[in-house]
Amino acid sequence: MIIITIEQIQYFLAVKKYNGFSTAANELCISQSSLSKQIKALEKEVDTTLFDRNSRVTSLTEAGEDFYIYALKFLDDYNNIIQAMRKHSSSKNCTLNIGTIAVLTQYGLTSTIASFKNNYSNIDINIFEDENDAILNMLIKSEIDFAIVRDFNLPRDSFDVTPLAEDELVVVTSNNHPFTKKKYISFNDLKNENFIICAKSGVFDICVRECNKLGFTPNVVHNINKIETILGLVSEGLGITLIVNNVLKPFSNSNISVHSLKNPINSNLALVSNKNAKESKEFILFKDFIIKNTVK
Repeated sequence: MIIITIEQIQYFLAVKKYNGFSTAANELCISQSSLSKQIKALEKEVDTTLFDRNSRVTSLTEAGEDFYIYALKFLDDYNNIIQAMRKHSSSKNCTLNIGTIAVLTQYGLTSTIASFKNNYSNIDINIFEDENDAILNMLIKSEIDFAIVRDFNLPRDSFDVTPLAEDELVVVTSNNHPFTKKKYISFNDLKNENFIICAKSGVFDICVRECNKLGFTPNVVHNINKIETILGLVSEGLGITLIVNNVLKPFSNSNISVHSLKNPINSNLALVSNKNAKESKEFILFKDFIIKNTVK
């Protein structure tokens, strides 16, 4: 009998998402060796190789492509089961599911959530981290109670949107870049620049939109998820990046220069919920607590 755990499905999907074990392990908060062992155990169960590890980018084998289709459906069904059973639970503890982009620490929200948990120990908090669009999709499907995301073009007819923190986009270059002496930069200045940016982010979407307005497409030479890696490559003069100011602040690097946009673009953080969501006592407690205790 083949035995596959939900954790193995989640690990498989994370490696597929990031095309590698290192970034996936960081996102899952486990060691790379532990992740590798879990994937090998999964491959042993299904008696086939799911990932091609011989190239620079970890990719799916033909068997892995087939497995991926069913893994997505399996995880979706699993989440639906949990959601459906939650309303029948006799447990005194209530669970709130929070989806967020990777900014909790930068905005002090890890401390705020921990403080909430200390004040309301009977309320469990599950946190899911992903990109903006993926988190909103989870909210639309009612897989989570709240989303902490950027307020890019959020449809107010579908969502309740509560501002948490104001922020703006900035351009980051190396100290040796010709832009170093410029305090303000316009998107027109970026026409011939190489971009190092995460192509799955809302920032990338804004970058493409603004560049397209001026008749060009940003030349993305490196598609990177981790901010530390992006800043490291920028500091070496391999390109420039566009980033949210408060997200940048915790990452000190003396070899980079930060420039404001000539025409500022806001990138505010918001707490989002479905307009038709059932607002339980716990739901309201969490919402009020986060709004009251988030540093603006």
